[in-house]
Amino acid sequence: MAELGAVLQAIGADVRYLSLDDCPPASWPARALGARVPLLLTSLAARRLARSGALDGADVVLSIELMGSGVRAPRHLHLFFGSYTAFREDALAPVRGGRAFVRAALTRLARTLENTTQGPCGAIANSAGLRDRMRAAGVRVRQEIVPPPTDTTRFSPRDRKAARERAGLPQDRRLMLFAGRWEYAKGADRAERVLEHLPPEWSLVLATPRDALRGRPLPPDRTIPLLDVPHERMADVYASADVLIQPSRFEGYSLVVSEAQACGCPVLTSPVGHAEHLLKGEERVRDGVVLEPDDPSAWRRALERMVGTPRLEQASRAAARAFAEDTVSHARVSRQWYDVLSSIFPELAWQRPR
Repeated sequence: MAELGAVLQAIGADVRYLSLDDCPPASWPARALGARVPLLLTSLAARRLARSGALDGADVVLSIELMGSGVRAPRHLHLFFGSYTAFREDALAPVRGGRAFVRAALTRLARTLENTTQGPCGAIANSAGLRDRMRAAGVRVRQEIVPPPTDTTRFSPRDRKAARERAGLPQDRRLMLFAGRWEYAKGADRAERVLEHLPPEWSLVLATPRDALRGRPLPPDRTIPLLDVPHERMADVYASADVLIQPSRFEGYSLVVSEAQACGCPVLTSPVGHAEHLLKGEERVRDGVVLEPDDPSAWRRALERMVGTPRLEQASRAAARAFAEDTVSHARVSRQWYDVLSSIFPELAWQRPR
């Protein structure tokens, strides 16, 4: 959200943040309902916030997640950074019987809630893949997309040997990085199978929250855990890796992918969300989209196309950095926001980016 605020301020917007902490306290029936159905917590809180008058005086109201519920501002534009509906349909492990019935009911509720978050100006997704997936799930969304910005100065290429020293990673191994929650939705099982199909000199660097490992053991061999890595240290982790792997079953837009690319780290990803964005890049970037994500050999073939030789690796690292600069830098995303907001709200006087 801080990055989004920065690019909006760059086009002349005065940004004010409101969160769940700013919502009036819930009544006991609302608390009981939210405890029973957590999916309703944010939606109910947003309605209390809207009724409190906290949004009065805003020229434009941008909402995310389920915080658009109950907002009646005339210039209300909802932003989808992800989708509960699509996530529940694509990224949860299969269940049967009564649990499947409950899951279907909650997915239907998510679809209803996501359609009610939208005001008169509709909603924007942050990737073409998310937009199309939400439409397929029955959630309304506009044609325009705006990706989240990445600080390409903070996340930038650096000497790999020095980065590995700072990150405490070995110098004599090939390193495949998994950054995110180690869970089924993020393709943890797929990453394990990919590692099994790689030569013995490869290790998996697992940058994940410590609590993500509860109930799920680490892969037994060739795994280097980096638990609870602070965000400010992730640039060294990205720069240390030979490649980032993101075998997710669902993504809206992966900031991990853009941050890695900004650091010059080649990316291998499943064909979800942001992958449509990558497929518009040049060959070295397109090669990183694995169209058969459940086939470990497909990941290995893609890996060999990107970093199979020093020449390929050098080209892939340069292409990754160039793609991030061209598509998700603050300057680029500020320009996109200016164009989108000027199109949707032409009656407002927007200051052009410097």
